[in-house]
Amino acid sequence: MKATLYTTDEKNGFSQKRLFYNNAKMDAICTATVSDNPINESFSGFGVAITGASCYELSTMSEEARDKFLCDIYGTDGINLSVGRLSIGSSDYSADVYSYCDKKNDMKLESFSIERDMEYIVPMIKEILNHNPNIKLFASPWSPPGWMKTEGSMCGGYMKWEYIDCYADYIIKYLQAYKKEGIEISAITPQNEPETQQVGHMPACIWHPDFEVKFVEVLRKKMTALGMDTEIWLFDHNFSNWMRVLHQLRNNPNLINDCNAIAFHYYDGTVEMIDKLKSEYPNIKWNFTEGGPRLYDNYDSDWCKWSLMMSKALNMGCDSFTGWNLLLDENGGPNIGPFFCGGLATLNSQTHDLTYSGQYKALRHFSKFIKPGASIYPVKVDNCEMPMFAFPKSMIAVEGTAAKNKDGSHVLQLANANSSKVQMQYFYGGKWWYIELMPNTAATIVFE
Repeated sequence: MKATLYTTDEKNGFSQKRLFYNNAKMDAICTATVSDNPINESFSGFGVAITGASCYELSTMSEEARDKFLCDIYGTDGINLSVGRLSIGSSDYSADVYSYCDKKNDMKLESFSIERDMEYIVPMIKEILNHNPNIKLFASPWSPPGWMKTEGSMCGGYMKWEYIDCYADYIIKYLQAYKKEGIEISAITPQNEPETQQVGHMPACIWHPDFEVKFVEVLRKKMTALGMDTEIWLFDHNFSNWMRVLHQLRNNPNLINDCNAIAFHYYDGTVEMIDKLKSEYPNIKWNFTEGGPRLYDNYDSDWCKWSLMMSKALNMGCDSFTGWNLLLDENGGPNIGPFFCGGLATLNSQTHDLTYSGQYKALRHFSKFIKPGASIYPVKVDNCEMPMFAFPKSMIAVEGTAAKNKDGSHVLQLANANSSKVQMQYFYGGKWWYIELMPNTAATIVFE
């Protein structure tokens, strides 16, 4: 059996070496134990949002540079992303604000058009599909057309009850228009972040929980009648608001059949809150649909933060893990919103140089080695109470997860978020494998 250790740390960057084993278990060092039972038997994969801003940045690159970049992001020899999130109309990371039907009270949607997307969004998505035809695309609206809302604007306000049926037709028209362009959308979320209107600074809309339930019911019936099997992922907002989802499921027995999964963002609350839903609905699926780098907050060095988050999400059974913008400029643009988000990669508008985030460096471990269709096994790390010289014992924070790919390879992910080196051991294939994790390290062990 061959075992290879891949690591990212502050001293060596990304490196690899052969891993060796011990004849027996060692005392007093951390032990990683993998569950006997998978929590997910067919993981969909990792991805990022292919926003309007990202598509614009891609369009400014030379064909040669763009091809090389997309090979690295979506190719099997690169980080091998297999999931992508699109915005239905404009988001806070678009160059301008628009819907596909801005004509007021056009209830028949006769003016519906995706023409605004044809300049650079649709062409860039098609190029991505050329690099990975099997990518799973899902789409989220940041706002319905303004005339369907209170205040009449896409930026802020509330969804109005009387437009729910019309808005379902609007979403179907979007799915059909993109399919006509050769872009198959596998799933949609009814509304990005339905519990905030971002005080009118960007495309956003608040949806009452009962409105969302009714919209899902109407949309599902319309899609079924048309023979469309597009998935619907409920909610698409923070873990901290899990009680909203529980209320919706408890009070609407058909909702569990009308929606295929729940979608969550990481900005408030913790991944562990999924347990509160799983305790009542153990078979419910969920997806991590947004969370990305901060431009001025350890942008290129927070690989351990993202490795910890990905490990926790996989251990809690997430079906896919999707970050935020694929590519932005050095100022985090273009954008409409008030936030300082960074891209998975940054394209400098003056020098055209590319730089990469800590999230990219974490995905170089996770997405490159845990492939679509893999079975995911939770990992418990124990025996990590270590004496620190003359000081009292302290707990060493290490997280991990494991996967078995369809090709038979076994992958163990570990992240050491500490400022000290950690000794690890792992029993696999009848042997104890010894692993040293430097401070602030993301590590992958691949057994073949």
